[in-house]
Amino acid sequence: MPDPGSGSRPDRSGSASGGPGRGSSGAFVLADESAGAKVLVKAAVGGAVAGALGVAFGAARDTGEGVLAVGSGPGEWLLLGPAGAGPALVERWRAEPDDGLVTVLDATPGRTVLRIDGPASTAALAKVCAVDLGVTADGSAVRTSVARVPALVVRDGDGFLVIGERSYGEYLVGALLDAGAEFGLVQERRP
Repeated sequence: MPDPGSGSRPDRSGSASGGPGRGSSGAFVLADESAGAKVLVKAAVGGAVAGALGVAFGAARDTGEGVLAVGSGPGEWLLLGPAGAGPALVERWRAEPDDGLVTVLDATPGRTVLRIDGPASTAALAKVCAVDLGVTADGSAVRTSVARVPALVVRDGDGFLVIGERSYGEYLVGALLDAGAEFGLVQERRP
């Protein structure tokens, strides 16, 4: 997660603009951050790789290298990094010593990452999400359904990352835009 003193999040979107929802405009924005790297790591919960990742199931943290490590399941992590970083992340985590079985896979083409950012994020997601995200702390990660499809939702400041299968991407964008319309949600357009 971001350094609380910095006031900004690392840009994992691949956008030169610093990513969506940044700044002090108070805008309510939906942005597609799917261009960023997405790497799955599976390893023993108490193993060396788990220790090196340093994030528990249900939590997320910024590694300080522009990568968000998400404890997406027991013994399972999703690493979100800048566009093009997938191969380097795979190589780095495959090389991490561990006594048990470790599986590392570049899942970039198979996942959609959407950022819903702004003051009405929780209210908009409440319309389509099975979990009360209003009680989640910054840095929490929840597997749930969003608009009746499985998703991983990560609290990131006053916004959320919604991560789902790539095949649901367009559907999720439409569902989130519909849920946020009454709050003034706009879709960020990138060149």
